Amino acid sequence: MRIYQAEKDAGLDSQMNEAGSSTAFVTAPVQIGDIKKYFDGMSVADLVKATDTVQSVEELLGKEQPDLALVVAILVSTGWNLNDDIFTPEEVWKARSSPLHKPINDNHDIGRILGHMVQSRVLDKSGNEIELAENEAIPSEFDLEVAGVLYKAFPELTERIDEIIAKAQKGEMFVSMEAWFPDFGYGLMDSATGEIKLIERTEDTAFLTKHLMIYGGSGKYQDYKVGRVLRDFIFGAQGFVDIPANPESVIKVAANKQVYVTAELSELLKGGVEDVDEKQIKELQVDLESKTQKVVELQKLVEDVQAKTKEYDGQIATLTEKVEELTANVTEASEKMVVVETEKTELQKQFDEVTKRAEKSESDLEGIRKVEMARERLVKLSEVKKVDDEKVALAELCEMTEETFALVLKYAGEVKTSIGDKTVDEKEKEVEQAEAVLNDAKVEDTAELKATEDTVKAKAEQYVAMANALCGCEDKENEGGE
Repeated sequence: MRIYQAEKDAGLDSQMNEAGSSTAFVTAPVQIGDIKKYFDGMSVADLVKATDTVQSVEELLGKEQPDLALVVAILVSTGWNLNDDIFTPEEVWKARSSPLHKPINDNHDIGRILGHMVQSRVLDKSGNEIELAENEAIPSEFDLEVAGVLYKAFPELTERIDEIIAKAQKGEMFVSMEAWFPDFGYGLMDSATGEIKLIERTEDTAFLTKHLMIYGGSGKYQDYKVGRVLRDFIFGAQGFVDIPANPESVIKVAANKQVYVTAELSELLKGGVEDVDEKQIKELQVDLESKTQKVVELQKLVEDVQAKTKEYDGQIATLTEKVEELTANVTEASEKMVVVETEKTELQKQFDEVTKRAEKSESDLEGIRKVEMARERLVKLSEVKKVDDEKVALAELCEMTEETFALVLKYAGEVKTSIGDKTVDEKEKEVEQAEAVLNDAKVEDTAELKATEDTVKAKAEQYVAMANALCGCEDKENEGGE
């Protein structure tokens, strides 16, 4: 696009390129169309063939397309929109077919193609399609509707397409269409009559560019509202947007029918070719300084946020590393605990087995000690008295306490060969002697030593009998009764 000297002097050379000297965006709400109304069973491959494959939306009526979703939007209306871009009936009519087969993407991301446009048509304000006969005049106002298909068959797109359809049904989804243009002119609206004067952009009129809103101007010149008239534009890719970059960019048409009149700049009231007055320059300068200051403040805020974010990222990385280290330590400790518990269980098992064997060995050793002690006692008893049945005597001697054995050994030595030679006095004497011995003996059961006199005598007789039994003697006195 050519940049005129007046625009360069105003510093708009680079700004025009940044603000879209050759591109404009128009935004409109999305509607979900009835698939049966627009498609007749054609595949996606059929729809992307040559232009003459699809002549009109009506060709596609009546057949289901389960792998496609239809979206419909009023792309643009003739007139003056809220961006101060002016779409004249002549220019829109020339561009009415340009959306055909252009891609539909996600938020103008060229890497996220969701479908493509299959048809566009011109509608009057009642929604009826407009078709002109040869040499018939172009209507003074109309809408341009576009219909597109979304590729539901592709799994990676399904979730986003479902979201778009759901939001569109709630009136929360918009389409944004790129409009490419090589040049533009100016439209100046008379606030009193609503008449729009169309002025060509030339070296003499280029100073009006700095008054356009899209390039940072106030949108006014003298008593006129200034707009940009797009020339020879075509529509490009269409994008889905949840929230338009400029909420006011949704297409709106003036309530009254707009009248366009081609004019020369010299025809403007009072203004002629004069530039904006000194007062406006000062007002614009103050506004620019205020906005510049806000930009500086926002930049400082962004830098502070970025610094904090970097600091927090470092702290998060350090904490994450510590958490990973502690997690590794806990895991290692848990594994060691399992090993220790296993070893503990095994050692306990071994200890129980050793204890069991030790108890058995102790029991066996105790039996051996008792047998050895009984043999020693048998030897001592044999020295005092002849033992007839050693096996029986050993069994008795094994379980006998030392005190009992001492008494038995004592009585065995005092027993005479023939019990029958004893007199009654001698027997009573032995009982008295046994009683005296028993009184002096230290036995385990002290309660027995405190027994009555009859119990003591019975014990003495018991030990005498035991001694006789161990030595194989018989009480001949009692043989055959009294």
